[in-house]
Amino acid sequence: MGVAAAGNIMNVLGMYGMNIMNSDEFRNAFQQVHHNVTTVGDHSLNVAVSALCICAFLSKLHINTKQKELTQAALCHDLGILGRYEKFENNRVCCRQHPVDSVDVAKKLVPDMDERTQKMIRTHMWPATPLNIPTSREGLIISLADKYCAIREVTTRRPGGYHAEHIMMRAERVKASAAANL
Repeated sequence: MGVAAAGNIMNVLGMYGMNIMNSDEFRNAFQQVHHNVTTVGDHSLNVAVSALCICAFLSKLHINTKQKELTQAALCHDLGILGRYEKFENNRVCCRQHPVDSVDVAKKLVPDMDERTQKMIRTHMWPATPLNIPTSREGLIISLADKYCAIREVTTRRPGGYHAEHIMMRAERVKASAAANL
C-alpha cells in the first residue's frame, strides 16, 4: 500500500470511526486479550484497516463500497466479546453470540446505525457460523478481513500490523483538521 493510500485510509477512519474509537467501550477493548496474542481493540483496528485496504483495491477496479458503514461495522464487530470469560460458557457459545452482542454495543455507540450495517456485524463470523451469511459486499469484506487478521495475529504470535496509538492519533488529527476547515 502506498503512502497516499495509507493516508486515505487514516482519513476514512478519522471521518467515520472517531466517535467509536473515542468511546469507553473501544478503549476497554485494549484491555482484553484476543486470539491469545493481541487485544480486541488492536484486532478491531487491524480489521478496519485491512477492510479499507480491500476497498481501496476494489475502487481501482471501479467497484464502489460504502466506507462509512464498513468502517463503523469493522470497528464494532467484536465489541460484544468484551467480558467473554464471564459472559460465555465456552468458545462455541462465544462464536455464536458475540456478533449479536456486538450489534447491541454498536447501536449504543452509533444510534442511527442502519440495519444493513448491523447485519455486517451480525454476520462477520461467516463461514464459522454458516447460517449467518453476509448479504452485502461490505459484510463479506469485513468477514474476510476478520479471518485474515485473526490468522495473521495467531501465526505471527504478536499483535503485528497496525499500531493502535498511531492510528487513533492520526485519525484524531484528520478529524480536527476537517472541523477546522468547515
